Amino acid sequence: MAPRKRNSRGVSFIFCCFRSSEHPEITYRLRNDSNFALQSMEPALPVPPVEELDAMFVELVDELDLSEKHREAMFALSAEKKWQIYCSKKKDHEEGATSWPEFYIDQLNSLAARRTLFAMDKEDEDERNKTIESLKTALRTKPMRFVTRFIDLDGLTCILNFLKCMDYEIAESQIHTSLIGCIKALMNNSQGRAHVLAHSESINVIAQSLATENIKTKVAVLEIMGAVCLVPGGHKKVLEAMLHYQRYASERTRFQTLINDLDRSTGRYRDEVSLKTAIMSFINAVLSQGAGVESLDFRLHLRYEFLMLGIQPVMDKLREHENSTLDRHLDFFEMLRNEDELEFAKRFDLVHIDTKSATQMFELIRKRLTHTESYPHFTSIMHHCLQMPYKRSGNTVHHWLLLDRIVQQIVIQNEKGQDPDISPLENFNVKNVVRMLVNENEVKQWKEQAEKMRKEHNELQQKLEKKERECDAKTQEKEEMMQTLNKMKEKKKK
Repeated sequence: MAPRKRNSRGVSFIFCCFRSSEHPEITYRLRNDSNFALQSMEPALPVPPVEELDAMFVELVDELDLSEKHREAMFALSAEKKWQIYCSKKKDHEEGATSWPEFYIDQLNSLAARRTLFAMDKEDEDERNKTIESLKTALRTKPMRFVTRFIDLDGLTCILNFLKCMDYEIAESQIHTSLIGCIKALMNNSQGRAHVLAHSESINVIAQSLATENIKTKVAVLEIMGAVCLVPGGHKKVLEAMLHYQRYASERTRFQTLINDLDRSTGRYRDEVSLKTAIMSFINAVLSQGAGVESLDFRLHLRYEFLMLGIQPVMDKLREHENSTLDRHLDFFEMLRNEDELEFAKRFDLVHIDTKSATQMFELIRKRLTHTESYPHFTSIMHHCLQMPYKRSGNTVHHWLLLDRIVQQIVIQNEKGQDPDISPLENFNVKNVVRMLVNENEVKQWKEQAEKMRKEHNELQQKLEKKERECDAKTQEKEEMMQTLNKMKEKKKK
């Protein structure tokens, strides 16, 4: 069955934290609650001529790196509003040291060097957090030259290094939340987003922040990770980051912390619903984006990982919160699951397959392979599985894990030998191995054909020799008869 492309229906609300189903980009909203608020001030200078104002305003809008929709909204403003915005931004640019990335980078390096809140008093801590919040605002609202300069000075690496060296107190403080907010603000424009995605460690370091107990920080991290799933090449980076976090947090398996956070109660309704909504939004992004847009097998593969962690009973409990936003994410998960399981069952002419029943799955495979060339190999697999060691030793589970990973990689690896998820087995290219088996089978067939031709040649050679002997006998017999005939002729003449 040809892969069915996932319908984007319902995806928009998954990423509601970014107010768009498109790739997250910087947004300047002309609203009272936006980060780009017009200052209540009268321009000190009179409004210039329209042509001159438009030229200056075009330059300003270009620096803001807005989407087409928001560019149109900006250009639709009145001349007075345009001049007010221009004067406001010009005033921000001329405010002094805090308008330059160098100031914030120096502050980040200074704060990272101290590493612990014990080295700060409360007033100093508040001041440091205020500085980081100011950087977050600057990255979101300053012209593109500010962001470009921040990138050129390796400001992202400064943030990541600070995140890596935090002690427990800072990790649980507002400073941690603000630092993640800076990365989120940097990713709200195309150039900053490309820089974050190109950085070798960025997504892994961001994922490490899931270890905090600070709910606001967790939510911000999940929003970033969910948005990265939308960007070309970002989905696999997120899966790799979650595998990195598994090692970092000593999880038994990937996504374990997320399911634990989804299940446990914090006792604070608003924070609890906010976190659980962010987790479900992230899970839906992981399942529906990347290779999951078109590959049913890949979606089934990833979803089974969550099901094995017990997500379904946890989701049933989440219904008790009776929160409409959370319920929409739960509905989306179940809708996609039902669609995929129905499509999968159709491969076997069924309505449903009980993946918890080893007996049913075995029977389906047996029926599918009976009377095919694959059946002897299937029975061989079963036979050798019976021979696997069953003693409770340290290696027993790893034997089955190896078999599991080999089958997983056969299922999810694409025709080009690429793995949309992190490769379960390194340097295991299914296509190359199959090609080797095909070549091996072809060589075997050639050998069998050569042997058959050799036998046929021998048989023909024997037949030829027999015919030659028969011909020799006939020739000799003919010669003898001719001699007899000649003798009879001679006698007759006499």
